[in-house]
Amino acid sequence: MSDTPPNMKKLPHLSEDLIWKIMVKADPKTVGQCRTLSKGWNFRLCTNLFVKANYKENKDRSKSVIVGIGYPPGDYNSIWFVRAYLHSGRQVQFNVPMDANQYGLYSVIGSENGIICIKISLGGLNSRLLVWNPVSDKRRYVTDEASKHSAHAVSLYAFGFLEDEIEYRIVHVYKRAFRQRNMSWSLYTSFEREWTHSGMFKSDVQKLGPKYIVHNGIVYWIGWQGANFFEPASIVTFNLRIQMFHEAKIPPDVPSDYNSLTYFNDGVGYISYRNLAFSRQVLVWQMKRNGDHSIHWERMIRVSGLGIPYTPSLFLGNDIITVMECRDGSGSANDAVRTDFLISRLKYMESRREHLVQRTWQEHVNVKTITMHSDGLYMV
Repeated sequence: MSDTPPNMKKLPHLSEDLIWKIMVKADPKTVGQCRTLSKGWNFRLCTNLFVKANYKENKDRSKSVIVGIGYPPGDYNSIWFVRAYLHSGRQVQFNVPMDANQYGLYSVIGSENGIICIKISLGGLNSRLLVWNPVSDKRRYVTDEASKHSAHAVSLYAFGFLEDEIEYRIVHVYKRAFRQRNMSWSLYTSFEREWTHSGMFKSDVQKLGPKYIVHNGIVYWIGWQGANFFEPASIVTFNLRIQMFHEAKIPPDVPSDYNSLTYFNDGVGYISYRNLAFSRQVLVWQMKRNGDHSIHWERMIRVSGLGIPYTPSLFLGNDIITVMECRDGSGSANDAVRTDFLISRLKYMESRREHLVQRTWQEHVNVKTITMHSDGLYMV
């Protein structure tokens, strides 16, 4: 080793504006580490303007899918989660920061702006909502309004941010019986930190959701009616800002064997899928709201010869993210059952499929939820 000390050189001075531009493009985890350098750094990197700009730069780079896995027959309750980044297929840990014990269950309500809202049930008795940022590990607990309406025909949540603001809101919609035309709702706001708003609206549909999309502060559900609630009748929307519900009829040529909502073209898309004799056909419709709260429908994509599974599917640009499950075992009580899960990217424009993640459980389990998530630094 040389005894000559290294030459010390001063780094060039970086202006506040240049540092801000550099950090805006940095990934949220790096920004979170830089916040601990000093009070000055923490102040610069915690402003609402910076948080929104950083999320806008990183949301497409850090897109991941969170798949909830659990035992049948419930539709929502999960015990494990698989999280994978959509561009690389890299799996990362997704450990909910609250142990629900051996009888507990989780249910992902939604994810937006890097914040995840999860319902946690401790043995089916003590349930509450967890609003959590996995990057900063900041969390907040909210009382579970659904526990008051657990025996109702309709009882569901939606979670979303107000457009261009830091505030998020959670709406709970409930209905005592399918035959009733009135649906009730209550609203939680992060600003007031309470369920301080409630109301009622008349609806022609018997049931909502349960899957929904939030876009520009507006929640979208499919409203169902008919025998066994298999007939999609309307798109029901709720404006989180002005707290108003509206219904718009689904055109007759849209409903099919499978109906779902997805994010599409920076807006809301409606997926319809139909088996026609020996052919298959997937249609994607763009839904655009008009000034009078009606919805304009435009058919954007038509793909023939392509099938999608009835587990949840998400559109990502020109790809479809699908989760398939396959079981091996005769079903006898003495036979072990193995369940394989496959998360795939279906490039429908090129008619090819890329496998992202494959996991195996040595028991009978099902896909419960599939949630798109992007890392962010929004406060809870």
